[in-house]
Amino acid sequence: MKRVLVVEDDPLSLNIMTTYLRAHGYDILIARTGQQALDLFELDHPDLMVVDVQLPRKNGFEVCFEVKRTDRGRSTPVLLMSAVYTDEEHAKRYSEELHADGYFVKPFPMMALLGRVRALIGEA
Repeated sequence: MKRVLVVEDDPLSLNIMTTYLRAHGYDILIARTGQQALDLFELDHPDLMVVDVQLPRKNGFEVCFEVKRTDRGRSTPVLLMSAVYTDEEHAKRYSEELHADGYFVKPFPMMALLGRVRALIGEA
């Protein structure tokens, strides 16, 4: 089973995403802070990460940067999401500079997330 680490501190957003991805067969890991995300990445080696930009302690940009600079992280897809950084040009720049594999502006359709997850790691 493919494992997705969802990093989100908003309980409602977290519940919606995890419920939707579980319903489509993915095993879900949950982190609510940037540091928890990095710890779970090292411990559980997820197939993909979905990371909110606005997080306590370490933000999503920092998480993506730290993951992508590791050997394992270079091959682990990271999708960033934000309700704050909504400008498409900035989203593209952040994705390219951090080597993120996608950027979603909140709110976004769950089908769009599922489609990107499937494109990156395949069906659950």
